[in-house]
Amino acid sequence: MSCPFKQNKSSPKNENVAKFHQLVTFMQASPDAAFLLNKEGKIIYRNKAAQLLFLTNVDSMSFCSLFTFSDQSVNCWDELVKNLTTITPSHHSVSVQLDDNSSLDFHANFVKLPRGMVLHLDGMEDDPFACVYIIPSPDVSEHGKSFESEIINKLTEGADDHHHKHMRDVVEASLDPMFSVFESGVIWMANDAAIRLFGYSNSDLSGRNISEICESAREEQKSLHNMKDTSHKNLRVTAINRYGMDIPVDLSIRLMTSFDCTEEKVYFIHMKDCSILVEQQAQIKHKDDLCKAMINASFDPMFGIDQRGIIIVVNQAALSMFGYTEAEFIGHNISMICNEHDAKNHDVHIARYVKTGVKRVVGRKRPLVARRKDGTNFHIELGVSEVSLSNGEKMFCGFVRDTTQQRLDREKLRRQEAVIGEQFFDLSPEDSKNTVKRYPARYTAA
Repeated sequence: MSCPFKQNKSSPKNENVAKFHQLVTFMQASPDAAFLLNKEGKIIYRNKAAQLLFLTNVDSMSFCSLFTFSDQSVNCWDELVKNLTTITPSHHSVSVQLDDNSSLDFHANFVKLPRGMVLHLDGMEDDPFACVYIIPSPDVSEHGKSFESEIINKLTEGADDHHHKHMRDVVEASLDPMFSVFESGVIWMANDAAIRLFGYSNSDLSGRNISEICESAREEQKSLHNMKDTSHKNLRVTAINRYGMDIPVDLSIRLMTSFDCTEEKVYFIHMKDCSILVEQQAQIKHKDDLCKAMINASFDPMFGIDQRGIIIVVNQAALSMFGYTEAEFIGHNISMICNEHDAKNHDVHIARYVKTGVKRVVGRKRPLVARRKDGTNFHIELGVSEVSLSNGEKMFCGFVRDTTQQRLDREKLRRQEAVIGEQFFDLSPEDSKNTVKRYPARYTAA
């Protein structure tokens, strides 16, 4: 049941509400079991000590059904209520029947709450009517030991069993390796996934320090304690199995306090085996490096762009030809190497092809004028091929060849043929010009 600390702001009795909150705070701090009862004697709230006394849910149960009154004159709640006052507590001897048919004796102190404190608060289905404290009997057992200690021991045994089972259920619920660890770093329990991954038996892991499995986990546990934080998540660290092999894991740690209504701190350490993931990442990196090496092996500049014209791949030859760095290319539009006229229309041409599929440049070679980083223009031959990606988008690979020297060689050849014609075939300069006009492909650069 929720702790009734939330104040009903619509109530005008703020002072009485504050007093009631003080009562609940005092109940929580008490080492003795305490209950709040409604007018029918049903339990509507219990403190931590009472939760240890009854590990099962006893909310809404009658107090008289849980405890037996030693005084034969009191055998029902109605008789008990008659003698309750708001000033003097009503003392009664009660007992609790245990599973082994033995019983534990207590003193129960009842007090009726003042009328002003009988308020309906958030988290409580009924109005509180009375408060009762259950105090262990001071009688001494036949062994001379305080009976209070016997009570605590019996209750603690049940609490430990319940706590241990609950903790085991939490740890085993994880499909990945999981440990519950004390503040000292000692492993309390580990699930089957942890046993399989690290190669230890359950008995070998229990009592071993977590630092022997993963030093980083122990350091993060200490850091968590010093930072007064409650969790660290998704930290890539290295663990070690029984045979000394390194295992990459994603580490998460969460601190649980008062798990069994005590101050003992327990850390849940979750480790996700990343061996397969790391191996796959290594394979992907190897293939990526191989692909880059093949691309950079090309003597001709190469660009890879997406269907929006953004450069995603570039080789070393392209960097040398255009004067940019790889960082300056990647993520920018390919129009940065186009001349002023082509740069304006480049994105339009790509969008039109993606939409219509009509090829004007793809699959062909064509002469163009490109632009270097320093702003100078030069002639190139461009070849473009198309690649369809698995996501349905297109990628274009462009191969560039500098034709500047080729054009210069053609111009030089043209001039040489003109000189030969004039000197050896007695052609006039006018005839030489007519020959060039008649066979332009021989004397002009593409």
